[in-house]
Formats: sequence, C-alpha cells, structure tokens
Amino acid sequence: MLYPRQKIYGYSFYRQLKNIFLNKKYDSVDFIKKFFELNEEYNLNFVFKARIGLFHILSFLFKNNKKKNKIILSSFTVFDMINMVLLAGFEPIFIDHYKNSSQININQLKEKINEFNDEVGAVLLTHYNVNNSELSEISNICKQNKIILIEDCAISIGSKFDNDYVGKFGDYSIFSFGFYKFINVLSGGMVFSKNKDFYNFVIEKEKNWEEIKIYNLYKLIIKSFFVRLISSKIIFKLIFPIIKFAYKNDITLIKKLLTNDPKPHKKESFPSEYKFRLSQTQINDIIFQFKNLKYLRKLREINYRAYSEGIKNEKIIFFHNKQNLLNENAYLNFPIIVKDKNKFISYMLDNEIDISPQFYRSVNELSFLSKYSKTTKLIQDSVSNLVTLPTYSGINKYYIRKIIETINRYR
Repeated sequence: MLYPRQKIYGYSFYRQLKNIFLNKKYDSVDFIKKFFELNEEYNLNFVFKARIGLFHILSFLFKNNKKKNKIILSSFTVFDMINMVLLAGFEPIFIDHYKNSSQININQLKEKINEFNDEVGAVLLTHYNVNNSELSEISNICKQNKIILIEDCAISIGSKFDNDYVGKFGDYSIFSFGFYKFINVLSGGMVFSKNKDFYNFVIEKEKNWEEIKIYNLYKLIIKSFFVRLISSKIIFKLIFPIIKFAYKNDITLIKKLLTNDPKPHKKESFPSEYKFRLSQTQINDIIFQFKNLKYLRKLREINYRAYSEGIKNEKIIFFHNKQNLLNENAYLNFPIIVKDKNKFISYMLDNEIDISPQFYRSVNELSFLSKYSKTTKLIQDSVSNLVTLPTYSGINKYYIRKIIETINRYR
C-alpha cells in the first residue's frame, strides 16, 4: 500500500475535447454567484492565472493612486506572485508569521501600517491549508486605515470562515484553477471585486489578448499525462525506489524534478505567455468541476482530522492552532514541523511512505527580493523544518493510519 505525495485534481483532456465539439456556453457568472452566495455588488473576471488577477488589481490601484504603492504580505508564497507585485508598480513589505503557524503576525501588520502610513495601498492575505482565524480583525484593521484587502484564495477555494466563503471578506480576491489546484483546467483563475471600474479595467486590458487554444497548453497537457502516469499505483510503486534513493543520497537533479516552483527568477516585464484569456471550454470545465468541490473538501477534512487527532509524537509540531479547525478549511495538505527534517524524511521513506519536503519557500530569501525587508525569521525557521502529509481524496484510510502509526514510532 503506497500513495504519492500529491495528486492532480479534475482535469480531463477528453472532457476538454468534448466541450470544444459540443460548443456549449453556460451562464458561468450566475452559477458562481449562486455557489458563493454573492450579492449584486460583486463582479467576476476570469483570468488566465490567479497571479494575473493580482497583477490587474495592483495595476488598477497604482493607476488610481501612485503614492500608495506598498503592499504588506507574508513572505511564505510563490515567488512569481512577487514578480506580479513589482511589475504592477508596487513594493512588497514582508511580515512574519506567528511561531509554527501559517498565520501572519497581526502585531507586525499594525506596526508596518503605522511605519509606512499613507504609502500602504494594500494587504495581501493568503489562506493556506487552514484559513486565518484572525480574518475578521485583519479586515477591520484594513477598513479603519482605508487600505485595500486582497484575499489570496488560490489553495482555499470552497472553504469557509465563520460560516461564509473565503474571498468575501476583502475588497478583492483571487482564485486559481491551475495545475495542482482543486479545480484544474491546467491554467486559469478568477477575481472577485466590488468595483465595476476594475471589472471594466480588466476587460479593456485583455481585449487584445488571444483566447487560449488547446494547443497553447500542450506542455501542461503532456505534463498532466506524465504526472498521472507516474502517480498511478503500478508505476509509482516501480519508481518509488528511485525517489527514495535520490533523497537519501541527495541527488539534486531528481529532487529538482520533484519540486514545485523550482526555478525562482525575476521577471523584467510582463510575460507574453501570460497574455491569454480563458476559453469558453475551460470556463465550462470549471463549472463542471465545481459540483465535486464540497464533497472533496469534506474528504480532505476527514483525513486532516485523522492526522490531527492521531499524531501524538512530541517531536512533531502542527502548523495550525485549534482555533483554525473551527472553520471549514480547504486542507490542501497536513503540514508538520520536525527539527531534523532530513532524518525524518529518510525514516518515512524507509517505511515506504512518500511525503513532500516543502510547502512554499520564504521568498525574501531570494537574492532579487532580499532588499525589500528584514528577515522573516519564524517563517524561515518553519520552512527549513516543514514537511507535508497527503490529505487528498482517494487515499485509503488504512494508509492514513499507517502514516500516523509510523510517525508515532519516530524517535
């Protein structure tokens, strides 16, 4: 009994081809507004990537007020999000998390707002494996200081805080329908806003962008076939010894192939390969995949809670607090912190368990971003000791139990 560390949700090449030939058009905006229970003041823009949505938001804000050009955010994110920040004319101000937590330190948020005062144009709040339990307070701080709150819901779509969907607590929110996301059309995203001028700004900005065709996505289509193939039960069992050998012997080439976000770099201009609009077939597929969103989230919650209740080893620290679990979180994975990370990974591999050695990096460690802030030490400490356990639907409950029992034996 052996499962890969993660899976690809949703995407079907056959379904995409069928959508092309059927040429149907669903009222996608109406469907999504009903799903999220959005009132009439909300506008919805589909975008080619969630990060493009962030670029549009910040470009719009910068156009309207160039003096408020700083954005406060966690350094625990994808490096290309910061490229979008810089290309939109903003300067990132990184803040730390609480110790062993995915939550930003709200006291540091207040300090940075006081320090930079009228220069702060936005706060970007990312929801991770669990949603931020101080979301209401952060929203109120932003309102009091007339600062735009942007929710990053890329890995939290369909989750809730205080019985309402995340993405409805800020002025803007971004969602991802990318390769490893819960709704997957290989590359896609959407933006919620309450600003009709912004909605029109995006339409105008993208009016000359080409609608994506299936052949434009050929690299991702090939990648999806490859990942699905190697993560199938028979093939994965055959290649697991190679993964095990690579980690135990520090073979960089193979480890890089298994790493998401492996080549951080600074973009000097907005990439031409980002200048696409979603196709109607992709939008149809997004709506199709929404039907399983709640059910799959519930299955991940069952697996997440099994870890939370079953792991009793004092050497293991959870990357959430009890308050986080009061909400309907997305539970992408189950992050844990263990001091001797390499020793722990080796131990798990010896016990025929595949786990991920990373979640996100701390982006301000990258050379081209280090000038923008002091070290976010607690995030960096977490990153260097953090691994994630699989929670995705389809994992046998006996395998979850095997992982728990193996971890509890770790010394």
